[in-house]
Amino acid sequence: MIRQRVISAACIAVLLLAALLLLPPGWSAAALSLVLVVGAWEWAGFVALRGFLPRAAFMLAVAALCALWWQLSGSATLLRSLLWFALVFWSVALVWVFWLPHRINRTLVGVAGVLALSLAWLALVRMRVGFPHGERAVLYALLIVWLADSGAYFAGRAFGGRKLAPSVSPGKTWAGFWGGLVACGLLALVTATTQHLPVAGLLAVTLLIGVYSVVGDLTESLCKRFAGLKDSGTLIPGHGGMLDRFDSLLAAAPLLLLGLELLPGLQG
Repeated sequence: MIRQRVISAACIAVLLLAALLLLPPGWSAAALSLVLVVGAWEWAGFVALRGFLPRAAFMLAVAALCALWWQLSGSATLLRSLLWFALVFWSVALVWVFWLPHRINRTLVGVAGVLALSLAWLALVRMRVGFPHGERAVLYALLIVWLADSGAYFAGRAFGGRKLAPSVSPGKTWAGFWGGLVACGLLALVTATTQHLPVAGLLAVTLLIGVYSVVGDLTESLCKRFAGLKDSGTLIPGHGGMLDRFDSLLAAAPLLLLGLELLPGLQG
């Protein structure tokens, strides 16, 4: 099983990096959009939409909101407003998964999915096509969530200890949480040093995203538990569905773009 997980993760990483670094911005954005399309299909299962037409309707709702966000974000002021809204949304999700996980129903799960997926799409595509080196911004978001996940895994295995959110995701521990943040901090320090970026600013943004990437993970876990599902899907051998690999990115992407908008010196 571990070998299968490693092989699957390596294949995903290679394909995603190739799409980011080798394809033109438009095609690269299309590849990122495809990831979120699959994610929308899987999230529809969390609200018991089993047939093709109900799931397609959910996906159309996500697409409609993506189109609205895209039109509004043509204004720099409205883009920042949407990104602040994303921060508020994920802060509400933080309270939800840690203190109110019992307050859950199909409507909340559906609304959470539509907002999380559409705001992540907006951030990823805006970064990829709107920045001179947008592939670096998207890659940095991916590195944050990958290193946070890896740091949490190894620290959790090594130290164990008190559970982070036992009613939502029994396998996560506080030791893993802090291990993930240490990994994110090291990423920020190395990146700032090698790319000549402001250390304090990049460190603060990266650690904040590291925290909220956990919230993204836990939010998807809570919605899966509500649906009685172990995995969001079966697309990726050893990992489950697309959302099981990219749930943290849903929170990380809009918050990284917010940080880049507020601290232009980080755009490098």
